[in-house]
Amino acid sequence: MEISPSREKYHRQLDDLKVFTENLADQVSTAIEQSITSLEESNLDLAKDVIQRDQLVDELNQKIEKRCTELLVLQQPMAKDLRMIIGVLKIGIDLERIGDLAVDVARVTIQLRDKARIAKLEYIPRMADTARKMLDQAMEALKNDDADLARQTTKWDYEIDGLYVKARDQLLKIVIENPKFIDDAISLLMVNRQIERAGDHICNICEAIVYMVEAKREHLN
Repeated sequence: MEISPSREKYHRQLDDLKVFTENLADQVSTAIEQSITSLEESNLDLAKDVIQRDQLVDELNQKIEKRCTELLVLQQPMAKDLRMIIGVLKIGIDLERIGDLAVDVARVTIQLRDKARIAKLEYIPRMADTARKMLDQAMEALKNDDADLARQTTKWDYEIDGLYVKARDQLLKIVIENPKFIDDAISLLMVNRQIERAGDHICNICEAIVYMVEAKREHLN
């Protein structure tokens, strides 16, 4: 059966949604990496670059939202196509929020400029690396419509939670022993919390992928 040019265009637009989402995820992953690097190295220029490039993340998400709206209004998709569009919208929101978390980390770098670190950043960078691995795997699941891989990806969140507790306890111990470091510790505790939240958002992304593929609403976080 021959497919009409309008339907071919429609399917191309659906495929483009995944490509746009993968591009957005790449930008967000880079933001996470660079924000943590800026904090480790007290690199103010890199921190400022993360903050400035957040506009690109916002623009990419707006592009996704616009395409989804056009497809919903003009094509009135049903069943799996409708689930995919709704899922991509949800994923875009979570990706944008992860980008905002990276910006928050970059702002802490600027806030702590010229200050010696009160503790070696051992656990927080490991959390960030794990979050980026989760995000990469989630995008692979999206690309291949692999609900099982999406489910497996959320298991990494247990590692993030464990590292979060270790970093929190380390910082609280420092404050108890040296109360003069409380302001700096609060800033790093916020960074710790932001990276932990990034893992939660990636779990949300995995839930959206499962919904898109299997029409099942599962709580994976």
